[in-house]
Amino acid sequence: MTTDHSADPRLQQALDWLLRTEDTPGDTALLSARDHWIAEDAANARAWRRACRAWSAVSMVPPVHAAQWEGGTCDAPSPAIVTPSPSSVPRRRGAAPRPMRRRLVLGGALAACLGLVLMLSPLRSMQADHLSGTGEIRRVTLADGTVVHLAPRSAISAHLAPGQRNVTLLEGEAFFEVAPDATRPFIATAAGVAVQVLGTAFDLQLASDQISVAVQHGRVRLSYAEAEPPFQADLAAGDRMEVARSHGRAPRRDRVAPGDVASWREGPVFVQDATVGQVVEMLRRYHSGWVVLRDEKLAARRVTGLYDLRDAGRALRALVSPYGGEVREMTPLLYIVSKPG
Repeated sequence: MTTDHSADPRLQQALDWLLRTEDTPGDTALLSARDHWIAEDAANARAWRRACRAWSAVSMVPPVHAAQWEGGTCDAPSPAIVTPSPSSVPRRRGAAPRPMRRRLVLGGALAACLGLVLMLSPLRSMQADHLSGTGEIRRVTLADGTVVHLAPRSAISAHLAPGQRNVTLLEGEAFFEVAPDATRPFIATAAGVAVQVLGTAFDLQLASDQISVAVQHGRVRLSYAEAEPPFQADLAAGDRMEVARSHGRAPRRDRVAPGDVASWREGPVFVQDATVGQVVEMLRRYHSGWVVLRDEKLAARRVTGLYDLRDAGRALRALVSPYGGEVREMTPLLYIVSKPG
């Protein structure tokens, strides 16, 4: 099952120009190159105005480029338009000083959404033996007969040799159907967490704040040498364990129906007692644009339910509306999730 969402390459270029000029506003050569790119094609100018509107929504402060697109002219093609440099646009009363505003925007909203322009980081792409794209679910058969299902925007590296089978989850999520081989234990690792099996099926997820393991059938032994203190736990069918990457909290163990493990392989995703933030992070792997979740309290609320992550708007509304959250679709590529008041 593969879903292809192709992001607008011109919009990605426009966002790249915007970020670079926001970060180094005094670089006149960069500003000149940006202005030339905007002026050389009407489609570039339209993409630039969309990027500015999206940036304004994400940053919650008027962008320095606002004079370019305010006044209802956002959708009118204008190939000759050249945007004034940031230093020429007066700062509005009450706006944060530029260095502070850049830090707030680049350190907060930018980290939350604009890092998703690339499917994976270049480093991860170079390390990976197998990877999947945005919205793509990929089935890989390793040389030993183990079948690995890669969730969207996920990557693994594999090392199979006499006496050992080692697979590393570099990014995202994977479901393993391990081929039995008593002479070669199978070890899957993710950010220091190791899962050792002989023959079983389990799901391994690497999120920004935690690693989770859920067993569909068979048994696994989970160990985390980097935890304080180090620990290990044996998991059987229906067991799930979440391990914090920050080492700041104890592992969390609960039970799930074995049939619900890695439900993302078949369509809608069933989540049990997950946080809103965790589900949003999963959804971002299906969406070729950006999903910005502003409210930390909303992100921490827990949910259980079935969500079709291929329909970003519908899934987000179903996810946050019970807690009073709202979803704004700024463009087909950008959703802003917040809680009024």
